[in-house]
Amino acid sequence: MSTLANHLKPHKLLSMRSPLYIKYPNGEVRVIENLFQHPQGVLYFEIFWEKDPTYSIHLIEGEITGDGPWKVGDCSFHILGCNHTHPQMCEMHSFWQQELLQNPAQFRGNEIVKIALEKGAIVPKDHPMNDARY
Repeated sequence: MSTLANHLKPHKLLSMRSPLYIKYPNGEVRVIENLFQHPQGVLYFEIFWEKDPTYSIHLIEGEITGDGPWKVGDCSFHILGCNHTHPQMCEMHSFWQQELLQNPAQFRGNEIVKIALEKGAIVPKDHPMNDARY
């Protein structure tokens, strides 16, 4: 692991434990499963990324700014509000959580940190998904 990763304090956005979504400039939105710091910006995995990793793992280039919502490049990151604020995205997130619990074999959660590292992400030692294998 890079010594740089050991010294960088992650931005508040990267330490959020609440569900997040990203909004692109064209209005498109995606629910986020995992978010990582990257030298060029942030790397994120959509929920159900396993179905099509080529189109579900994204690097958004730019500096993280703001205190919520946050901006990275031309995109904005928001906390997913499940009190009737974002009903469709909340329904997707709830379905994903239910599937995760009921059918864990179809998910590759144990591969996320490895893939993030392969794509150049900076994963601090205290990242909640990190373990000694990486």
